[in-house]
Amino acid sequence: MGIFDKLKRKSSSLTIEKIIATDYSQKYFDECKYIWKNYVPKSGQADNLQGELLREIEELRCEAQDDGNINWDEDHSYFCNFISKKLLEQSIFSNIEKEEITLIMSYIKECGMYAQKFNSGIIPENEVDIDKIAYTDNNLYDIICDKIGQLQKEHNLPIPYEKNDTIKR
Repeated sequence: MGIFDKLKRKSSSLTIEKIIATDYSQKYFDECKYIWKNYVPKSGQADNLQGELLREIEELRCEAQDDGNINWDEDHSYFCNFISKKLLEQSIFSNIEKEEITLIMSYIKECGMYAQKFNSGIIPENEVDIDKIAYTDNNLYDIICDKIGQLQKEHNLPIPYEKNDTIKR
């Protein structure tokens, strides 16, 4: 990282609140559609990185939007960490994009962990903040999908992925 990158990073005022407040339209929808159709199996893990990343972010989206994170477990936390780690490893993303990825995936995980605490009784019903249980708007998920679509556009061949036998979702 050069001095210019350090200065840019220090001056970044990107926050999850700013990202959430911004309207977002997918730019790489066709690439994501291609990945879904060709790389994501009907069940189980994909055998390539693009397919697995898209499968996992869509699992997180469905858990939040369809179920309010009621089924949140270690696999969902793993997906947040895995997506963040694998996207941050990609040189195609700028430091600001990597910061955005980190903020989004941390926030999705934070919501899921909050839901898990609520659902297990650690947070009493009379103290729950309903807005923290699940992020249900599309924009954060669409931004991450676009990063995966951009990865597909840059690397149009499947990137090998070794399946993780410890996850069940």
